[in-house]
Amino acid sequence: MKLTLKIAVLCTLSLNGFAQTTQDSLLQTLVKNEQNLVDAIASGDKKLWNEFLHDSCIISIEDGTSISKQKFVEDINPLPAGYVGRIQVIEPKLQVYANTVAMSFVNDEYLELFNQKIHTQYRQTDTWINIDGKWKVIAMQLFEIPKNPPPAKVDSAILKLYTGTYALSPERTCNVYVENGRLYTKKVNKEPQELFAETENFFFRKGDGRVNVIFIKTGDGNYKMVERREGEDLVWQKLKP
Repeated sequence: MKLTLKIAVLCTLSLNGFAQTTQDSLLQTLVKNEQNLVDAIASGDKKLWNEFLHDSCIISIEDGTSISKQKFVEDINPLPAGYVGRIQVIEPKLQVYANTVAMSFVNDEYLELFNQKIHTQYRQTDTWINIDGKWKVIAMQLFEIPKNPPPAKVDSAILKLYTGTYALSPERTCNVYVENGRLYTKKVNKEPQELFAETENFFFRKGDGRVNVIFIKTGDGNYKMVERREGEDLVWQKLKP
């Protein structure tokens, strides 16, 4: 029994080691494929995308629309004059399910437009399937990773105009206050959060590229606080002292 158990354990360890080696090799192969594909964007190489994308591939792009392989490939063209760019595939992760692989990674893009430099990152998730020994992408989803702009400096006297208590309901309130020349919000049962200015009345929270906080003057000379996310507004009314 002991010998049989020992052999079984050694076989299991060997198989696990083989599986890990195979997965590492597969990761390297697919990362290389993805890197070749993004390199082909700058040069406008449609051939490579035609080769790797399955004809029925489902493609969801950053503006929320879903397009066909044909439309996606048609839109691949060399960068125009005055544009210089490169993309590096980083932070790859994959999950293997038989002959199908889900792979997530970041496209780290550096773009120079007429000597002005822009750095943008996109999270992409591709589903690859092995068909007759060839890897094809059957689904692709891409979205831009939000980030904050450089904060602007706003005079404390302006920031103090926004201070007070705002409410969505009698139970759901938010205290806005200034401390050491900085503007903060403190919602019920939440930790204080600093607001960083983009303009005098347009703010953002650090690390949150989706929601903006806007202070808008009302007809009675007071202010309301608007939390705007993807074009949708949540309005907090200022309570009278």
